[in-house]
Amino acid sequence: MSDKLSFAERIVLAILQDNPKGTMNAVRVWSRLPENAGLDKDAVYKALLRLAQKNLADQVSKGNFMYIHPAVQMQGYIQFTKTGDAYVTLVDAQKNDTDIFIPEEFTNKSLPGDLVAIESFRGKRKTTGRVIEIIQRSQKPIVGELDVFEGNAWLLPDKKAFPFDIKLLSKVSSEYDGFKASATIVDFQKGNNKPTGKLLEILGKAGTNDAEMHSIVAEFGFRVAFTDEVIQDLKDFPEELKDGEQYPDRRDFRPVLTFTIDPADAKDFDDAISYEKLENGNYSIGVHIADVSHYVQKDTPLDKEAFMRGTSVYLADRTIPMLPEKLSNNLCSLKPNVDRMAFSAVFEITPYAEVVARWFGKSVIHSVRRFSYEDAQERIVSGEGDLATELQELNKLAKKFTERRMKHGAMSFESDEVRFELDPQGKPTRVILKKRFDAHKLIEEFMLLANKEVAYYVKEKQKPVLPYIYRSHDSPSNEKLIDLAKFCHLFGYRLDFSTETRLRSTLNQILNDVQGKPEEVIISQMAIRSMARAVYTGQRSDHFGLAFDYYTHFTSPIRRYPDLLAHRMLHHYLNNEPGGYSEAQIEQMAKQSSACEQKATEAERASTKYKMAEYLQQHIGQVFEAVISGVTEWGIFAEIIENHCEGMIRISDIKGDRWVYFEKERKVKGMRTKREFQLGGLISVRVKNANPQLRMIDFTLADY
Repeated sequence: MSDKLSFAERIVLAILQDNPKGTMNAVRVWSRLPENAGLDKDAVYKALLRLAQKNLADQVSKGNFMYIHPAVQMQGYIQFTKTGDAYVTLVDAQKNDTDIFIPEEFTNKSLPGDLVAIESFRGKRKTTGRVIEIIQRSQKPIVGELDVFEGNAWLLPDKKAFPFDIKLLSKVSSEYDGFKASATIVDFQKGNNKPTGKLLEILGKAGTNDAEMHSIVAEFGFRVAFTDEVIQDLKDFPEELKDGEQYPDRRDFRPVLTFTIDPADAKDFDDAISYEKLENGNYSIGVHIADVSHYVQKDTPLDKEAFMRGTSVYLADRTIPMLPEKLSNNLCSLKPNVDRMAFSAVFEITPYAEVVARWFGKSVIHSVRRFSYEDAQERIVSGEGDLATELQELNKLAKKFTERRMKHGAMSFESDEVRFELDPQGKPTRVILKKRFDAHKLIEEFMLLANKEVAYYVKEKQKPVLPYIYRSHDSPSNEKLIDLAKFCHLFGYRLDFSTETRLRSTLNQILNDVQGKPEEVIISQMAIRSMARAVYTGQRSDHFGLAFDYYTHFTSPIRRYPDLLAHRMLHHYLNNEPGGYSEAQIEQMAKQSSACEQKATEAERASTKYKMAEYLQQHIGQVFEAVISGVTEWGIFAEIIENHCEGMIRISDIKGDRWVYFEKERKVKGMRTKREFQLGGLISVRVKNANPQLRMIDFTLADY
């Protein structure tokens, strides 16, 4: 572009380039001109305006200009906001990379999820850019409501962040007007105001439970039915194992006391615990995991399907399993009173919870009892009932493992989960907070032990280190720690992150101190959000949150593909064989698994938000006690204490004062009444509206 610049523009641009970090006005630029430039201040100012029009300079404020560095091209995935602006997440984003802001006028007919090439440049926003090419249209289904009129059909997307209605090329009967459906984009050419799309599936009448839950399944691109090839693969497996059959290549744990502890409504049982008191006073504790790798062989249609799914998805009223029911609910499930093949991690443990010996290998087990968490907890507390003594001994060991983890700096995050009691039509009649008992923590500690010990075994088996898949958790960034420290300070708590040891110690102390206080929920949530996301990887084995140097996922292969992969590779290494996967293959599979996990988490949250809105729809006008969970300049978010349903109070709905948002203090304050609404504060809210389809809840203040 420089050959198109006038003399005045070129010389003014050169002066701006010589001052790349600051702004300059026309007077300052004019003062630096060569004596023979022949330009007055007015000419300099006009040259600056023209440079701004050509995106070579940025007018940061009226009359003040700054050099814009040359545009940098990169690729990423674009997502839109409700305003029409967008952000691009870079394909190879590094830890500290931020998303690139794309103003609405620079989105260039891109659509949510598209892979785009962008040009970024420095301006008022350091990460501003424009879309210069759409590399690949997103194939993710778009879900919305059908509008059928005079032979034409349109899909009106549910998400406000999808900026266009879609004209469907398919013929749609008028009887489906108002039904939910999914579609994909076919074309969006220049000159067209709307994209065109292909109808994929009609999901049901909008507002019905099945239609809305099917919409979530479609929105996130999950496949419910298994392919014909996978069904054919299953025909090679027996319907049931024969009790008492001999397995010469497996260690036989059938004579050893073995049982399971799971949720009361569980249908698949990944893990079982065996218990044996040894003559030397130690315990032999076995963590027995369903041997999914025996059935799901590498590169079969069943394996490819499991890899594509990555994980089971647990929505509020249904499960989308990773494996077909014949495996997940039967052959692989460690049900009571039947023989099952397992992959076991068996430990000799002292009464002080010290592991003095370990064994890993294929096994056969026979569970004699299926406990629900409630059943097991009753025996732990009362000491009465079958296997009460064994459960109490296991609980003592688990508590010692927990104590040791905490001394090493493990994070003590506790977050409440909810489940819904549903009527026959799927409508929620109650919201129930899931309680964590010692029985939950008992199982958790022994699963953590198995995962840690397996990772340690592989990592230390030989040098150079063998390829393996780990579950890794990075330490939080300094930026997030600074924000968390400021946030804790608002409530009078001091977070010290001068060293990792001090961070772990002070954060755990804060989480302990807030228990039972109004700010407990919000501080716990903010602490969790400040942490990095745990991911699957073959490159590092440490886990910050658990304070483990070695950690993998080994204990849930029925519902997580990385666990299945961990089983396969461990079996090879135990037999001194190659693991079957290169480091590059593992990393590729790890990224796929992490992406599947994130997608499943988002879908599960969407289904929970839907059910919460559906539940509160039955309680319009009722008043609840709530804690302020978020504060913005346009609204106050509040979470009902008794059921964790979250909604927003719009500032425009709070009459009688002028409300000002104070970002630093995270509060809204009335200038006349001096009333303040601060993060973590307690308020009474009235349910104003609940829209399940948009998964939105509106509150008003009960005392206003």
